[in-house]
Amino acid sequence: MLFRSAEDSPQTTAPSLARLVASLEGALSPFIDKQLVKVTQSERGIEVEMKSKMLFKSGSAKLSRDALKALWGVARIIKPLPNSIRVEGHTDNVPISTAFFPSNWELSAARAASVVHLFARRGVNSSRMAAIGYGEFRPVAENDGEQGRQKNRRVALVIMASKHKRESLELDAASALGGR
Repeated sequence: MLFRSAEDSPQTTAPSLARLVASLEGALSPFIDKQLVKVTQSERGIEVEMKSKMLFKSGSAKLSRDALKALWGVARIIKPLPNSIRVEGHTDNVPISTAFFPSNWELSAARAASVVHLFARRGVNSSRMAAIGYGEFRPVAENDGEQGRQKNRRVALVIMASKHKRESLELDAASALGGR
């Protein structure tokens, strides 16, 4: 069950992609039923969006017991895949300022790193993963009420289509060299 972009392998079919989505949904079904997890497919890859409240206590980057159980199942599924994996942490816009987390950027990055570390301990190849902290700067809802802020507090696991991996690397290299 390998997920690659159509550009990489003409053998990739919708059924294999559908099987990967179905495997992830099966492993996460108790959390999907509680609307704590959403699995979607896009041009960028397969995204598993997890609400922060199932993963962490408020203001913390330590994974909860429920999170460990859910993420162990995900690790088992993604371990054999060749694709790059981005773990993206997001927060709401309520400022945080602690000794550990001077801002939401540090909190979101630490949460993403916690997930990456867990996957690495479960055998997912570390060279395939990246932990990214976006802080409050990529909201999916308005931050003017608690319901919107809850939607914005999330971690997204993105199993990248290979095409996007190359584009991302090219953009990173161009940025580092002062281009684009």
